[in-house]
Amino acid sequence: MIDHVRRGHRIFGRRPMIMAGPLTVLLLATAAPALADGFAPGRWEHKTETVSADVPGVPQWVVKMFAGNRSRKSCHTAAELAARPEALLTQDDAATCKARRIVLASGKLTFDTFCTNKRFPEGLLVASKGTYTPDSYSISTLTTGTKEGQPVRIVTTGTGRRIGACK
Repeated sequence: MIDHVRRGHRIFGRRPMIMAGPLTVLLLATAAPALADGFAPGRWEHKTETVSADVPGVPQWVVKMFAGNRSRKSCHTAAELAARPEALLTQDDAATCKARRIVLASGKLTFDTFCTNKRFPEGLLVASKGTYTPDSYSISTLTTGTKEGQPVRIVTTGTGRRIGACK
């Protein structure tokens, strides 16, 4: 068996790969403010379309009634985006969310967060992927979790664009 050693980690019988050690995790945790440079501060317009939703206790006719385009506006300062870049992408201002991962690189966006709100006190995992520029984004989102012990699955698409300075 081949014994490869790379960056202090021992990997048996396969090609070496970079492993996330404590220093890497610390650097990623402290790097979030630098990621805020991906979005420009200011007033943003967001549009969300529900593709599908399976939510216990919510009849499909209600899902269809609320499905479609929803829009909202938000305003974000440079300081807010430096501290919490995920605030731009969170669709529910009343939700309490904890970002698990946000990556903005080369025009690609990956965003995973865990959120709770009045309707989903057990919490939902929100996973988004898409593209971005400093003044816009386009994402596909899969939201999963449970409500009253039953599985929840919601698929949405969303876009956002900076429309000017905050008023």
